[in-house]
Amino acid sequence: MEDEEVAPEQGELAITRTGDRLRLAREAAGLSLADVATRTRITQRHLAAIEKSDFSELPGRTYVTGFARAYARAVDLPEAEIGAAVRRELEDDAYGSRPLYEAYEPTDPARLPTARLTWTLVIVTLLLASAYGVWRFLSIEPDEALIAAQNRAADASEAPQGDTAPAPSTQAGATTSATAANAPVVLTGISEVWIGFDDAQGKTENWRTLDAGEAYQVPPAYIDQFTLRTSIPQALKVTVGGRDIGPVGPADTLVKGVSLKPADLVARAEGSGTPSAPTTAAQPQPKG
Repeated sequence: MEDEEVAPEQGELAITRTGDRLRLAREAAGLSLADVATRTRITQRHLAAIEKSDFSELPGRTYVTGFARAYARAVDLPEAEIGAAVRRELEDDAYGSRPLYEAYEPTDPARLPTARLTWTLVIVTLLLASAYGVWRFLSIEPDEALIAAQNRAADASEAPQGDTAPAPSTQAGATTSATAANAPVVLTGISEVWIGFDDAQGKTENWRTLDAGEAYQVPPAYIDQFTLRTSIPQALKVTVGGRDIGPVGPADTLVKGVSLKPADLVARAEGSGTPSAPTTAAQPQPKG
């Protein structure tokens, strides 16, 4: 008789723990710990500890409550009731005296950021960084970037210097023109000066800034195709075969249409004529 009365009491005690209720509900639903772990995103090790009410295996008491509620939801038990029961067990258990390591309760581990959300944030960050880099590039003054690129293109197109022809003689007329026909035309900055090369329609195809003391030999292909323009004639030294032909126009005046042919430049220097007379206009110097 006594054994028969004790057995029910022991069976009743076997399911008084919250962990036992969760385990029995899981088994009744035909689920394994792995199934519950997939549903709750909680490791099987922590789920097993909850079933055994071995809360010391878990990282903190607030995690215990959150994990137990998530477990209850996965096996269709009332999560609020399970959460309250776990808190009562924690108060009665020596675990309640352990320090708390988390500053807040992660009410539901399923609410933790997913891998998809993390990657989305990373991609958005990279897009913002790329957009900022493009904005920084485009914020550079266009004139400076364009002129730097064209300077490099002009330097690459320069042909090697040929044999320097003898300096023009002091004889006038045909002798001087013949002597200067193949002479190199060199432009040198006396101070910083802006120069441009115009085509037959007057459109500037190339321009550059010469620093003080910087020399630029006009490519042979430019001599017949382009004319010279500058806004500070007194800052530009023009030589033909080493001979200085003097200023190409009045000081501080925009001068354009200056022939680059050696014979025309020498004729200008000798005062024997101006085959391609330049045009002038009082305009401010463009920024180089």
